[in-house]
Order: sequence, then structure tokens, then C-alpha cells
Amino acid sequence: MEIINSYLEKFSDLNLGPEALFGILVVVFLLLYGLSLGRTRALISLLGIYIAYVLQAIFPYFSELHDAVRVSPEMYLTRIALFFVFYLTVFAILNRSLVKHRLTMKEFSIFWVSLISLFQLGILVSIILNFIPVDKLTIFPEYLLGYFAEQRALFFWLTAPVLILLMMRREKRSRSSTQD
Repeated sequence: MEIINSYLEKFSDLNLGPEALFGILVVVFLLLYGLSLGRTRALISLLGIYIAYVLQAIFPYFSELHDAVRVSPEMYLTRIALFFVFYLTVFAILNRSLVKHRLTMKEFSIFWVSLISLFQLGILVSIILNFIPVDKLTIFPEYLLGYFAEQRALFFWLTAPVLILLMMRREKRSRSSTQD
């Protein structure tokens, strides 16, 4: 009982500021997001993010679209909206296609699905923050900008899931070879 009380005393002085509460909210959102999507849709969503980012980057009619639609006077808001339109469209197409059965993650644990969901969230935040001009990023905590709002950070968030998927595949192969 004394051991439990000593641990509880450490938490009694815990001061949760807005940053810590934001971090806890992100983790809870991440778990709910990953579990609600499901294993296969998490992978389809990740692929959809990559495709939407590429489509948005090579879209040749952006200025004409911005002038015609006028989502906002700010160009970066139109770029963010276009990215999400591409993402939702690609996700819907992939979710209804034969690719869905090929990109299954049914064999993988909740840990791997949560990790993929974490990287999806990181990619989305990094893509959005890289669209926004630096002078407009005052609402985002400054100490997190280096982890999300720089080109290096975007490179990390875009490449890390590929490495995780390779590790998952290697684990799947080693598990199937030991079962044979």
C-alpha cells in the first residue's frame, strides 16, 4: 500500500499546462482515429495521404482554381482545401477498389495500427503546417514547429511510415516462417 501511495503522491503535484493537455488530447484522438478506421483502412488512408500530397503538388491549375472558387483570400487555405479534397476522393476510391483487399493489415496488432495512425496524424499536421506561411503559425506551440513545420520534418514524417511498413512486413514474414 505504501508503494501505491508513493506513486500517487508524485501525481498530486502534477501541473498540466495547456501544452500537456493538448498532447493528451492528441494521443486520445490518435487512438480513437486508428481504432475507428480499422486496420485495412488505416493503410488505405496512409496511401491516400501520399497520393493526395503528390496530386496537390503537381496540380497545374491551382491559381485558376483559387481565383474561381475563392475558398479564402489566402492561397495557403485554398491549397489545404485542395489537399483534403484530393485526400477524401482518393480515400473513397481506394476504399471501394480491389486495392482494399490487397492492402490488408488484418494480421497486425493494435500496436502497429496505432503506430501507423500516429504517423498519419504527423504527416497531416506536417503537410498543413508546411502550407501555412511562417508568420501565420503563431497559434501553434513554438517548440513543436521544428518537429512539424520544416521541410526536414515533412521529409521525416513522409519517410518514417515506409520504414515502419518494411519492419511490419519483415515481422510478418518471420512470423509466418516460424509457423510453417
